[in-house]
Amino acid sequence: MDVHESELQGLYTWVDEIPLSRPKRNIARDFSDGVLMAEVIHHFYPKIVELHNYSSANGLQQKMYNWNTMNAKVFKRLGFMVSKQDCEACCNCKPGAVERVLKLIKVKIAKFKEENGDAVPGAVPATMQGPEQVHMYHPHHHQQAMGMVMTRSQGPGGPGGPMPMGVMAPLAAKMNAAMAPEILAEKDATIAELRETNQILETKVRKLEQLVRLKDAKIQTLMKRLSVTEMPIA
Repeated sequence: MDVHESELQGLYTWVDEIPLSRPKRNIARDFSDGVLMAEVIHHFYPKIVELHNYSSANGLQQKMYNWNTMNAKVFKRLGFMVSKQDCEACCNCKPGAVERVLKLIKVKIAKFKEENGDAVPGAVPATMQGPEQVHMYHPHHHQQAMGMVMTRSQGPGGPGGPMPMGVMAPLAAKMNAAMAPEILAEKDATIAELRETNQILETKVRKLEQLVRLKDAKIQTLMKRLSVTEMPIA
């Protein structure tokens, strides 16, 4: 989503109205690790953003970890995902990258508010929470969705009884087909998040190994100096 030059001032004013944890000096650098971006969404929807998941970072790996976490846990609930190219551009402080994402977030938040009012993104609508609710498919509740879909429609057991198998099977198939892309996207995001975590841990292990080698070298140097000072004078 491109940002026209005439839109920049309005976008910056919108951001300035949001209380953030650190002052904004250079927007590309300040937002590169994703922490302030998470705070922007937290300002509007605090229930879907856990700020402790995002730590300030200078390295690319930790920055990408923050952005991948937002994609998986926040952006998806607002109905969009930031592409890997845009995430990397933000991490690398590419000019205009942060502004593109901010504009996208501003548009999506406004659209969500217009369509859903004060509802929390990703929450089950109130109209689906009464006794007539059809239990939606969820990967952790697959058996319930397949075998225990209930409705007030007339069935063999009367009102409120179980659906006939001839109705239940096509309904379950439709639910599976509708939810499959979302499940795959969630799995892909989880895999990406785990890979980023693994890379960060491997980097920390390498740094610790390097520190151990440096300490060993210093110990050897000190031992040599000590042995020289302890040599008897002829």
